[in-house]
Amino acid sequence: MKTTISFLALMLLTAACITGGTAQKASANALVADLSKDQIRVASNFTGEKILLFGAIEGTGTGGASDVVVVVRGPSENFTLRRKKRMAGIWINAEARTLGPLPGYYAVASTRPLTDIAPVSERAKHQIGPEHLRFSLLDQTPEAAAAPNTGSYSGPRDIALYHESFVRIKSGQNLYSVDPDGVRIIADRLFRAELTLPSGLPFGTYITEFFLFEKGRVVGYQTGELSVAITGLEQWLRVTAHDMPLLYGLFGVFIAGFMGWGVATLFRRV
Repeated sequence: MKTTISFLALMLLTAACITGGTAQKASANALVADLSKDQIRVASNFTGEKILLFGAIEGTGTGGASDVVVVVRGPSENFTLRRKKRMAGIWINAEARTLGPLPGYYAVASTRPLTDIAPVSERAKHQIGPEHLRFSLLDQTPEAAAAPNTGSYSGPRDIALYHESFVRIKSGQNLYSVDPDGVRIIADRLFRAELTLPSGLPFGTYITEFFLFEKGRVVGYQTGELSVAITGLEQWLRVTAHDMPLLYGLFGVFIAGFMGWGVATLFRRV
């Protein structure tokens, strides 16, 4: 019901923009978008969630075909990767490097393959695609620091290697994804995309970005937020552990003591 109401409201807003005067058309955003929900609550039985991203577009008069790209990125974190090396026939952990900041979740959906929508320079400018995410090696050597990563393939070889490995790991965890057919445009005006968020989502504020492309460049843009938060006992334990560690420790000692007393009482009766 909420999705339907939001969708109808969006259509009314778009109609108002389209029927406005010429001056209004020139200043109006060529893209209007929304989400089916702005908050996801994670409980102990959370197995994932689907969200609908939808909106309307208005031609800008460039004469080019319109493409829509939707990007959802999670909270940024620093990540440590360890390179494996073979020693005496056994693979062991060798060099460890820390990358960041990088989103813990990243998803892209588009009307067609990104390479067909915009050139590399435009995609890199807006960090569209996992390969264009900008980051640094936080413990990089002086040699690597002399040529920091710019989000493109022109960085040092070690940065590119860790970047590719990071994306591969996150993709294997279903936390990074690219869907070249994930956005559907209806009647040259409306669009919709559906994303499936996995169970292992990091908590925090997610940024949603909507891009309207024509002739390889961005002509419309809108951004929003999506909150992912835990609820119930899990939320209380997490907040207590971070904000009141002493209370959390005392609670753990109490639970352990209570369980020990209960087991001892049970065995005495047996």
